[in-house]
Amino acid sequence: MEDERLAKLGTQIAEPLGVIFGDASPATVFSAPEVIGDSMIVTASAWERVGGFGFGGGSGSEASTGDEGGGGGGGGGGTSQGRPVAVITVSPTGVEVRPVIDFTKIGVTFLLAAVGVWRVLRRG
Repeated sequence: MEDERLAKLGTQIAEPLGVIFGDASPATVFSAPEVIGDSMIVTASAWERVGGFGFGGGSGSEASTGDEGGGGGGGGGGTSQGRPVAVITVSPTGVEVRPVIDFTKIGVTFLLAAVGVWRVLRRG
């Protein structure tokens, strides 16, 4: 009975995660083309998808009092995030791919590196 309940719970959690972690397709990686004048512009994106779930259960008894107990549970979660990585321009003169630079990531990386160097130097 407990195994059936956990299996049902696993299915209930796995189905929504399947939607979040669906297969990558051209529609999720490339935007719909925008035509501006004689050029067509498409944005390329990178997607990150993470998640997980788990279950647990147990039972036991207190030998001195005769009390018995048991319990079980499960949980899960996930997220997905996309960000533009390039802008592709197709024009009569050719194709141009321009990277999208994320200055926030560069700034955070620099800040963390500076803090790391400061901590090492502080220890002497």
